[in-house]
Amino acid sequence: MQQTPALSELSDLQRRGRACVSCGVALDNATAVDLGSRPDVAVDHRADVFPRACPCCAAGGVS
Repeated sequence: MQQTPALSELSDLQRRGRACVSCGVALDNATAVDLGSRPDVAVDHRADVFPRACPCCAAGGVS
């Protein structure tokens, strides 16, 4: 898989798992690859980020 950008570099849609963290394409539940939730230390309160990738980026390809 391609290297995931730092959490601080992700858009809101990428942080919520609605867009691929690598290429930014819109994701749906049927095809998105879950990368696991991660704590977001960039905010003052406890929050999690839910990064996901498109199948192509998750497989190491280029979208």
